[in-house]
Amino acid sequence: MAQQVPVRFTLAGVVTLALLLSGCAGLPGYPAATGTPVAQLVAGVDCQAPNLKNDWMVFREGALPQTDLTATHPDAPEPGMVPADFKPVAAYLCTVSGSVDDDQGRWAAVTVETRTGDFGPLLSALAEPSDQAGFNQACTADMEIVPELWLENATGEAMRVAWPSTACGKTKRATWKALEKLAMTDTVKLPLVLEVTRPALDAGCVMSAGTPEQSLQFGVTGLQTNVTAGEVGENVQPIAAPPAEIVSYDGVDGASVCFYTVDPATESEPGKLRGVDGMEFSDNALGPMLSLQFGTFDSATVLSADAAALLPAAASALPAPECTADLTRFAVIWPQRAGTRLGSPIQVELDGCQRLFASAALVPAPALLAALNG
Repeated sequence: MAQQVPVRFTLAGVVTLALLLSGCAGLPGYPAATGTPVAQLVAGVDCQAPNLKNDWMVFREGALPQTDLTATHPDAPEPGMVPADFKPVAAYLCTVSGSVDDDQGRWAAVTVETRTGDFGPLLSALAEPSDQAGFNQACTADMEIVPELWLENATGEAMRVAWPSTACGKTKRATWKALEKLAMTDTVKLPLVLEVTRPALDAGCVMSAGTPEQSLQFGVTGLQTNVTAGEVGENVQPIAAPPAEIVSYDGVDGASVCFYTVDPATESEPGKLRGVDGMEFSDNALGPMLSLQFGTFDSATVLSADAAALLPAAASALPAPECTADLTRFAVIWPQRAGTRLGSPIQVELDGCQRLFASAALVPAPALLAALNG
């Protein structure tokens, strides 16, 4: 596993999403479920396998990142039970989380934790069968984010291991306790998919932004995805924002600009969303959100002093007439005051209707349009 970057990682990756209904965790009397296959032995541990990367995220099919390192890896085998003759010397826990920055930009990452020690208790815990749900099974309405678990032998061969589960489909605590007894000897982050390119990252631009007209309804920042700060995967869905307030650009003495090419419009197809468990479901509830039009980052620049001097008058420009011309490119301008970026950007349509959007759809100064299109 190459490109290793040390990080911190917490073993117990359990996220509680909803309220507690009632308890159940491997209750006595429930029959053991059958059908767990024996784990397949492969050449080595692979936490970057393409079938492991996005099960916990919600991504629309076809919305592929710019670069995908997982495409060069084979799919990981199905998880299974550890055969009696397999002798592990290391356990690997793989959790899709965080990000890695390099010369290409910011990558979504998988955190890989290595543990070694006495594997007797872990092998005993993994040998336990999963419980089968009983009639009218009552369970807690919470969800576990469970790491992929690999075991490696002395020759480097490995297998993807199944976690024994309770009657409610939760992992049995004995496995967690056995893993916690092992010594954590290494923690690394490995890149998966490129979320933000280096030019966008350096310029403080997001990779995807809503088209200018939509900013009046949702707010500019509400329609941005793949943010450049925080954990990759945050804000992957647009969120409606309150109507924009009238902003003063007095004293603006500079501005950075992010340019976007409008993505082709696509028709929404039901059943093309993937939930946290990897299952597809209808997108009817998100239909209006999924029909929004976005632009993909193209390039960035810094406005000249003369062009930046036109921005203070932007918010008081004349209202733009009604227009339905097709848009293919737009710019998001981030004004600066005394070297500090303001929190209220200006969006400008570079073709089509060629409107400026601040607190409303306005007519931009011709010199500003010329500077942006130059």
